[in-house]
Amino acid sequence: MESTQGLPIEVRLSAYLDGQLPRAEMNEIDEILAQDDDAREVFEKLKLGSEFGARAFERMLQEPIPLDLVRNIKEARSSDDDAPKLGIAGIPVAATPAPRRSAFWPQALAASLAIFMAGVVAGYLISEQQDTDGPIQIAAAPRTWLDDIADYHRIYARQTRHLVEVPASDQDHIVEWLSASTGVPFKLPDLSGQNLKFEGARLLVAGGKPAAQLLYRDAENEIFAICFLQSDPVEGKTTLAESMRNDIGLVSWQQGKASYVVVGPSADPNLERIAEAVSTSI
Repeated sequence: MESTQGLPIEVRLSAYLDGQLPRAEMNEIDEILAQDDDAREVFEKLKLGSEFGARAFERMLQEPIPLDLVRNIKEARSSDDDAPKLGIAGIPVAATPAPRRSAFWPQALAASLAIFMAGVVAGYLISEQQDTDGPIQIAAAPRTWLDDIADYHRIYARQTRHLVEVPASDQDHIVEWLSASTGVPFKLPDLSGQNLKFEGARLLVAGGKPAAQLLYRDAENEIFAICFLQSDPVEGKTTLAESMRNDIGLVSWQQGKASYVVVGPSADPNLERIAEAVSTSI
């Protein structure tokens, strides 16, 4: 802990707030805050800014993680597990390159700290421009239909006997029923080329609208779903967008008057390829 004697009061108070001062100097700052109204005002603004930055940082940590990042980390782990080891005779093994995650995490940590400090500064500046009597409210990220879909998938993907509402053997009824219920005409995608077997369908409510859920199973017994609902019209088809909700991966797009998403395990490298196949056949 270094002394801040002789530095501007803002610097000293910031170090005091972080607990980065020697005990004697902490006591000195206590006395200043007890006697100096201006110092107390600056301290309250710094404290408010710190809280603002902490909340902004927490929100950043709750944002969906890109699927490519998750897969790269898991691939790096696999590389560590599969790396050749010395035999009984101590045969030398060529050094393997360090996995990509070793380069990533320092950068990610630096970026996170930078964002955190930016939040602190932003909070301080905001407090300069408004009444500090009331707390700053940080609006939560709005919930979307994809959040509902991810929640449904997490529940139904674990079902065995009750995986679907209508079985795959009744395909004609599924198309007629879900088209009428959602207002979205569609064809059942044949995903046998993606090693996926159609299991059946369900009707859900996502984003306050009726949504269709078509369920498929792969050879490893993992469950994938195609979900769609009616939405504001767009010209043509939007690009595929990847996102993640914890262990659930989603690849979504819009086409015409409907929004679509393919859902599956977040680490599955074929999720985008499946979505591409669906977007051209549904």
